[in-house]
Amino acid sequence: MNFFESFDLTVFLRQILVRTPAILFALGLHEFGHAVMAKKLGDDTPLLLKRNTINPLKHVDPIGLLCFIFFSFGWSRRIPVNTLKLKSKNKDTFIIAFSGPVLSIIVAILAALIFYGFGIHKYSWFLNSNPKNTFFMINYLSDVLGSFMVVNLVIAVFNLIPIMPLDASALWSVFITTKHMKTVMKYQVYGILLLLILILTGVVQAIMNPIISGFNTLFINLSGIFG
Repeated sequence: MNFFESFDLTVFLRQILVRTPAILFALGLHEFGHAVMAKKLGDDTPLLLKRNTINPLKHVDPIGLLCFIFFSFGWSRRIPVNTLKLKSKNKDTFIIAFSGPVLSIIVAILAALIFYGFGIHKYSWFLNSNPKNTFFMINYLSDVLGSFMVVNLVIAVFNLIPIMPLDASALWSVFITTKHMKTVMKYQVYGILLLLILILTGVVQAIMNPIISGFNTLFINLSGIFG
């Protein structure tokens, strides 16, 4: 199918308007989770760099944001952690690395309970094949909440890939000495290129789509409990 024949500018612009706020707020919460946990475990680096905030503008990576908007997968700037300030380097690094994904999963579940449990999904143009037509803003906010739910799930699972600058790559510091870690950090840009290749070739989509579909199906079925 020719891209330009199937391209719908109205749908495209609506997707941008829906995805952008959902992505920004989801990324802000995700990185805030890392910052809070790091501070709790003794590292005040995020505080000193003013990254202990839900303000997404403090965490946005331009390339990662564009990938998220146009390809549904992306990343933000990882919260810097000084392992020398941690009481237990290995254990605390692990906890900090996964605090973001855990928070994102919790937020995704809460959003899903609201989205499906209270029937808000019935008004979503993007997540419902037969949406109820009502005031434009209601449909729009329904789409934003649905997108926010999906984006949080995507962020959580996507960040489990151990490639810089994703969260799971922080675990490298557990197994690599500080001296060698500095060398590894020099090649972080290649990690971003690798992520782009995995996204553009559809590898990431092949992994993520079944997870997202299963998550939505689960909560659609559970929504029957609420009537």
